[in-house]
Amino acid sequence: MPIVKTFNIDTKTRLYLWEVRETLAVLQEQVKLTPEQTETFGKIHNERAQKNFLATRLLLQEVGYSSKMLFYDPYGRPYLNNGQQISISHSFDRVAVIISDQAVGVDIEKKRDKIKRVARKFTQWNYQSASFSDENIIQKLTMTWCAKEVGFKIHNNPTLTLNDIKVRDFFPNDVRTDIKVEDTIYEVYFAFIDDFVLGYCVKKLS
Repeated sequence: MPIVKTFNIDTKTRLYLWEVRETLAVLQEQVKLTPEQTETFGKIHNERAQKNFLATRLLLQEVGYSSKMLFYDPYGRPYLNNGQQISISHSFDRVAVIISDQAVGVDIEKKRDKIKRVARKFTQWNYQSASFSDENIIQKLTMTWCAKEVGFKIHNNPTLTLNDIKVRDFFPNDVRTDIKVEDTIYEVYFAFIDDFVLGYCVKKLS
């Protein structure tokens, strides 16, 4: 399970991006699950979801955290039992995990043409009238989706929808933007790795 990149965001925050190449059988051999996690794993029937479940815990093991430290609250938000904050995202064979002493959010998405078909559900940007190339349209839409997902995760209000998160306009080659969630402004940063867009945010302590 090779690491693609480690982002040292600040002295207390690390973001890990991994590429999952192992078969499901190999992942099952390498990951140590608690009885509760084994029960949860047994209820997952999609192989990609099974691999993501195991790969997340293998990544934690590889960077010094036991898989038994990972829990989820009733709304599906992950947390670590040592008090650190964690956010997790999967897309195809990529797993992104950010860990910090502060609130964090991360999202990774593969750039795909199909995002244009659902764009009206999460943005008011009229991409059909834009002067960008098709590649840049897909990139900007994917970045917008990532920014909203990051905002949803970091703000931790399960009643919100993606349309409640406002994204400041940006260009497809920008590496940051601002989002507004209720009365809070967050900075979201982007990285572009292969065909993926990675978005992340750390809530700075005042």
